[in-house]
Amino acid sequence: MAKQTQSDWTVQKPPAPIYLLFGTQDYLIRYMQKNIIHEALPDDTRDFNLSHYDMLESPIEMAIEDAETIPFFGEKKVVIMENPFFLTGERVKAKVEQHPERLERYAEHPSPETVLIITAHYKKLDRRKKLVKSLEKKADVRELTKLSDAQIYKLMENVAAQFGADYTKSGHEQLIASVGSDLMQLSSEVKKCALYCGGERPIDDRSVLEIGSRSLETNVFLLVDKVMQKKTAEAIHLLHELVGMKEEPLKLLALLERQFRIVCQVSDYQSVGYTQRHIAGKLGLHPYVVKLAAKQTGLYSRGVLKQALVKCSDTDYQIKTGRIDKKLALEMLIHEIAGGLAEQRG
Repeated sequence: MAKQTQSDWTVQKPPAPIYLLFGTQDYLIRYMQKNIIHEALPDDTRDFNLSHYDMLESPIEMAIEDAETIPFFGEKKVVIMENPFFLTGERVKAKVEQHPERLERYAEHPSPETVLIITAHYKKLDRRKKLVKSLEKKADVRELTKLSDAQIYKLMENVAAQFGADYTKSGHEQLIASVGSDLMQLSSEVKKCALYCGGERPIDDRSVLEIGSRSLETNVFLLVDKVMQKKTAEAIHLLHELVGMKEEPLKLLALLERQFRIVCQVSDYQSVGYTQRHIAGKLGLHPYVVKLAAKQTGLYSRGVLKQALVKCSDTDYQIKTGRIDKKLALEMLIHEIAGGLAEQRG
């Protein structure tokens, strides 16, 4: 099968007669599908020459008959077959009985006027099946599953460019840390930032924090950062915002403790010579998360960070035993940690 590289996202000219797009990256499958349609059909003929068939509801024969029919207007037509469960080993309840041999015969002699796109949102295909083997030989097969960070960056750079915006590495790293690497959500955030920034300012880490959505983990990182910078009032304000967003105080406390633990672990690994990339692998974290934590390790000694962890544990005990109100406990924790850090710094 075709190996996934940057070139796998491009569409040859003219488009291939048959494409098989499969894998777990739904966004990338849709992206490829859109590119193929754009290359095959002019805008003014799309309404007439673009068809979709769901293989859970429609027979293969219907889609193939359409593919073998000449275009109504224009030189090409595109037929899309979705949910081709018969290419996998999965047992699926379909409304119709399918005859895969009909598609196999078509693959031997595809219509020159048609681009057939088979979109299979499955982790893998059953390569023991005759039809799968046939499509591997006759179709342009793209496995769209795992992406490197460099590939994700390139994709999002293209999204930003559509709005005339400059997508930077620092902005990309902050977005990954903020919302994760799900391409649908990431693309949505890039569009939001691009519309705001336009061509006037780059999409960098500062603009992402100003404009973009932030995950709970990112908000907690910012909370810890404000505490470590002795910005107690800002930390309390952010805490109130999170509680106002119905975030459970005990969950916030657990994430606070987790962030302090990450900083301690990064400090430990750095002290014995590990690089940030290797630390990220050891801890199962995104490299940018480690990069940010590494900056925090330089602010205070490991002993002070350990003391912060102890204070988190004590607060957890006090809340769970009903000795103190949850929100008040977090406020006191922030004051205690910030106060202790202030003493240690000067």
